[in-house]
Amino acid sequence: MSRLLAGKKVAFLVATEGVEQIELTDPWDALVAEHAQPSIVSTKSGTVQAFNHLDKADIFDVDAVVESAKSS
Repeated sequence: MSRLLAGKKVAFLVATEGVEQIELTDPWDALVAEHAQPSIVSTKSGTVQAFNHLDKADIFDVDAVVESAKSS
């Protein structure tokens, strides 16, 4: 199987709170399995609070802020 995404950087643009965890982690895991380099981009630095429906889930580190993120 070819690894078309190997080495590619992929940004997930998320809110600082309220992201549904499975909607972040499932695509993230799929990208990692293809040897891509996912990262979290948000409007503020720090962390992002994920949720499982209405319940708080894991916290994820923000890799870049929108203002400083580069599309290249």
